[in-house]
This record gives sequence, structure tokens and C-alpha cells, in this order.
Amino acid sequence: MSDFQFKRLERYKVDGIGDKWELQIPLPQTLSGKVYRWCPDQDCSPRLFLLGGIPNRPKDLDLSKLYRSPGIAETTCPYCGGDASDEEFMYSGDTQAILDYLNWAAYRDAHDALKKMSDDFNRSVGSGGWLSVKMSVDPVTKPEPRAWREDLIRNLACDLCGRVYGVYAIALFCPDCGGKNLHVHFEREIELILQQIDLAEQVAKDGNFELSYRLLGNAHEDVLTALETNQKTFYKYEIRKKYPPDERRKLTSKAAIGNRFQNIDKARQLYQNLNFDPFSTFPLEELELLKSNIEKRHVIGHNLSIADETYADKGKLERPGTTIEILSDDINQFALIAKKVVSELEKMMDR
Repeated sequence: MSDFQFKRLERYKVDGIGDKWELQIPLPQTLSGKVYRWCPDQDCSPRLFLLGGIPNRPKDLDLSKLYRSPGIAETTCPYCGGDASDEEFMYSGDTQAILDYLNWAAYRDAHDALKKMSDDFNRSVGSGGWLSVKMSVDPVTKPEPRAWREDLIRNLACDLCGRVYGVYAIALFCPDCGGKNLHVHFEREIELILQQIDLAEQVAKDGNFELSYRLLGNAHEDVLTALETNQKTFYKYEIRKKYPPDERRKLTSKAAIGNRFQNIDKARQLYQNLNFDPFSTFPLEELELLKSNIEKRHVIGHNLSIADETYADKGKLERPGTTIEILSDDINQFALIAKKVVSELEKMMDR
């Protein structure tokens, strides 16, 4: 047994002599090559995010927008903004997966060594004579453990440092450089909305005008949904940064927020808790256009796009009982103004 080797484990050996080895075993990866990261803050939700490999960094990094130099052994939670060492963001399931593999690999290496010893012994003693001796080793039935890691739906790259990562729909920061990334998520929403508009136009060319109209309506609704979600995410983050636990729970409760971010005036009332108004720099024309599209979205989402008396009383051209007009240009304008709101939120985001 003097020449016994842990052949499977030796592939991961990076240092050490004798019976003391330092191994470097890669973490389980998703199909796109990302690894799981888990925020160490127990109050953070949803905590899980994905981190891609080292990307091609932009040639000219804007250091003024970076929270720290990318690539160092530190991570930022994209949801709560908490900073800690890479080790503290280790996903517990990965630790167990590595231990399971180490146990299996050591067992298989030991089994293979015993099997070789058995085969060598059997060859040396032969099979003739009145006394036959044979050594046997039971076959291995335990398969190699393989950890399954699933990609999240939202996968994007930080436009500040280039790092690729995955989150649940929306986040605030880049996990690598720690820079503000709220705008990156909203721009992704706009990309998807523009794809819906393109699809609506293709469907209209095929003569399916009702489906085209419905797709445009969905795209229009998605603009407000994205704007509302971005505001809500920003607001909850800032409240948690600025208020003690009892007050923050009250101010960020469902009862306190509801759907107020679907209404500019009600949103402004909430922003008073932060002494901040993202709409203060907007010209009246843009505010009116924003309000008009929000009103239109409620008709689209809650009344099958049929104008009612309330909508008509606000000076709209459509008569009650008729379908409202939804144009791709209007959706684009709505999205651009909403993007300006998100930019104002990001400027004020406390880091």
C-alpha cells in the first residue's frame, strides 16, 4: 500500500506534503457557469443570488461610480447592500456538496486501490492445486454525488465593472464592485417591453389585431409595474437604512405602502419619510404625461381597456364603453419618463 494514491483528490491538490493536503475544489455551477451566493444577513430577503465568472472588465472603469475595486475577495449583497468577505457569502449547500464529494472520492480511491491489490494478489497465487485462495472486493454501487444548481431568470451584467450575476427580478447593487445597479435592472425591463412591442407589430402584420392590441396593453402595464417595483424596492431599502427596527417595520408594511407607488401624489407622500421627492425636477409636461399613462394603465389592467366615466371625465378623448388607444410611441415615451424617475432614485440611494 506504499504506492497508494488518492487519484481523484489529487486533481484538486494545490499545496501540501505528506498526509496534509490543501485542496481547491470548484463550487457547483449552474448551466450558465454561475455559483450560488447567500447573503449572511438573516434579515435580508431573498438572500440567494448568483455570481458569474471573472468577466472582461471595461477598459476605462469609472472609479467615481464604483464602491470598491472589482475582483477583490469581498462581496456586496445586491438586495440589502451588505458587504462581507467572499467566505461569508458561501452557500451552505455548497459546503455540504463538497464534503459529499470528498467522502465519495476518498471512498472510491480507496476502493480502487483495494481492487488493484485484490487483482494483483489473485494473479500471484494462481488458480491451480488442491487449495485455492482468492481475494475479492465488492463493487461500488454509490454513484458520484452531483449538486444541481439552477439559474435564476434575471441574468445581467453590471455596466460599471462588467460582472455577470443573477438575481430574483430586481436588485440594487453589483455584487462585485458594489456600485449602484438599479438602472441596469430597469433598462432590462425596458428591453423586454420593447420586445413585446416588436412582437405586437409582427402579430398585426399577420392580421391578428386583437392579439396585437392585447400585447401592447401588456407592454404598457409592464412599464408601470416596473416603475412601481423599482420605487418600492428603493423606498424599503432607504427606510431600513434610516429608521430603527420598530419604525421601519411599520413604514414598510403592506398596509403602509399598498399600491401608493402607482400614484404620483401618494408616492410623494411616502417620500416625505425620506425628505426626498424624485419628481421635483420634472417639468409639468412630463408629470402630466406620466399621470396620464398611469390612469390609462388602470383602465387597461382593471377594465379590459374599456374607457369608463371616471376616465372620460378626466378630459380623455375616448367615450365611455369604447376601447382606449394604445400606441407604441406612447409606451416608449412612458418608459423614458419612468427611466428618469429611476435615475433620480438611484442618485439619492444611500450607500
